[in-house]
Formats: sequence, C-alpha cells, structure tokens
Amino acid sequence: MSLKSNYRDGDSFTRRSKKEGYRSRASYKLKELLQTDIQLLKGDSVLDLGSFPGGWSQVASEIVGKSGKVAAIDIQSMEHIEGCFFLKKSIEEVSEIDFEEIKDFLPFDLVLSDMAPNISGIRDRDDALMMELVDKTLQVVDELLKTKGSTLIKVFQGESLDYTRDALSVRFNKVKISKPKASRSNSKEIYIIGKELKKYE
Repeated sequence: MSLKSNYRDGDSFTRRSKKEGYRSRASYKLKELLQTDIQLLKGDSVLDLGSFPGGWSQVASEIVGKSGKVAAIDIQSMEHIEGCFFLKKSIEEVSEIDFEEIKDFLPFDLVLSDMAPNISGIRDRDDALMMELVDKTLQVVDELLKTKGSTLIKVFQGESLDYTRDALSVRFNKVKISKPKASRSNSKEIYIIGKELKKYE
C-alpha cells in the first residue's frame, strides 16, 4: 500500500495523521493503547513487527526518546525514522544476531505487531492466515522480549482472537482485549495485550 493510499479515507483520524505528520491513522491506535493499557517509558526498547509504513514506529520513537531504541522489521522498505533501527526482512527469519548493532537495548521491553494477512473474505481462511502471523509473532516474543515485558498484537474477532488470548495467557500474567477508537467501526480487527511476561525456569 502506498503512503498516498493511506489518506483516501476521509475520516477524522486519517485527516489528522496527515496534518500531524504521522504515516498512517494506525498511529492513533497505538497512542490510545499506550495511554490506557501499556506503560512505555523514555529509555525503553521496542520491536515493531510488520512496521511499514512506520506509524507505530514513529509513536514509539517519540516516547522512548534518544535514550531508548525502536527496532522495526518489514519485508517492504520503510523511510527512515530518527532513532529507529530498521531491518528489511521477513519476521520468521529474524533472530537475536540481527540486533547485534543494538545489543545494548536487548531484550526488548515491548513487542508490537500490527500485521494482518491480505483479506479474502473467507472467514476460516483469513483466521488461519492470521493465526500463522500470531505464531510467528509469538516466536519472536519468546526469544526477544524481556521478563516482565509486554506485547501488543492485532488479531481478528473470532477464532484468531481466542487462539491468541489462550497463547498469551500461558506466557503473561495479565491479558487484555481492546479496540481503540481509531479502528474503523466496520473493521473486525481487535488488539490483545499481554503484560508482565512470565519468567520461565
């Protein structure tokens, strides 16, 4: 999707993102979730999976500041964001060695995923594809998120929601479901938050 196409929908969040210099309306979803559900602090480190075009990386970079670090991963090239370390790579190929350049910021305090498959309209197929993305995200969480850290994952209402909630309940002390105001009312997307990653013995 081109940057221009993000602004075709004339709703208030899309107009606002253009006016305020954010790359997508999704920035306001993350802003709301960080205000209400997840504590992100200056100096923290964040991993943004499926980051293109960079709306979430922009918001995270503003919060963590120069003392923190945002790492972003996508198979599409992303325009530079100050303070953001970008990898053009598929997330299933990512490992700790890819972050050697920013190893002082590992493991991450927060792992984000706003990824979604291309929608076919066939519910079972779309749910299955979403769960594949969730599994890939969980592999990254298991390897690169610090104990007591948090994750935020987009899913679809239905089977992928139940699947992800169960998977996060095993890993985290607290799990919450949220639909931010910036999500379109007709969208089936919903966000699951896992807080306080458990320490595995």
